Amino acid sequence: MVMMTMALLLAASAQPDIHIAAVSGQSYVASVDTIAASDLTPVTDRIRASAKLRCGKLDVRFGRFKYDNRVDLKTNVSMIDNMKQNFFCFDPVTDPYKPVPADWTASAAETASATVFVTRFLDQFDTGDAARGMAMMDPLIEITRADWDGLRADAMRNRTGAGTMTPKFIAWLNNPDGAAYPGAYAYFSVIDDHPGIAGTCGGILLQRVRENEYRVSQYDVRYIAQALVEQQGLTDEQLNGLCRR
Repeated sequence: MVMMTMALLLAASAQPDIHIAAVSGQSYVASVDTIAASDLTPVTDRIRASAKLRCGKLDVRFGRFKYDNRVDLKTNVSMIDNMKQNFFCFDPVTDPYKPVPADWTASAAETASATVFVTRFLDQFDTGDAARGMAMMDPLIEITRADWDGLRADAMRNRTGAGTMTPKFIAWLNNPDGAAYPGAYAYFSVIDDHPGIAGTCGGILLQRVRENEYRVSQYDVRYIAQALVEQQGLTDEQLNGLCRR
């Protein structure tokens, strides 16, 4: 757990409190106690704005992002607890990472290569090969073995039989806002056909390091239990609401 040495409370009327604490040097962590998942985007936008203000003339790079996810059974609303977003300030003049042209497009072969990579990552995740799986992730994520085990436990918790996890390519994104680095990224959703899993939310973001070389920049997959759907009698609209952000 990151030790916080100085905290600044940023509050806005009727908005969740965001705490920003200095970690070391030009590194910080923003934390939020509890929000509805549907509030994630506006809260993230506020964190980005606060980070830019904190860094002043320097640029901002976002790193480790972590939270706990649950469903409020009284309201059938997806909730986020203990959200933490690390960021640090850097000089863009000396930054080795450069953006791709706004009109950059991937070839079919590049998309196929990215799909092979994320398929291999999901295989490592599904079988529990922490060493190989964690090595496929961006070091900036700072994933630990405990983090990895927790993500797997969340994915396995509601399975009742054998099945597969399959990536579904969604889109290439050029220099997306909030990404750790400028450049090209491929976004995938995850299809999980294990019995006991009604569906998934979110997805996996791959950074294209260079041609045919990738790393997982963000793993943000949530698994909806079939038992929850049946217990709560959730409609398709309510299921979509659980994924809405």
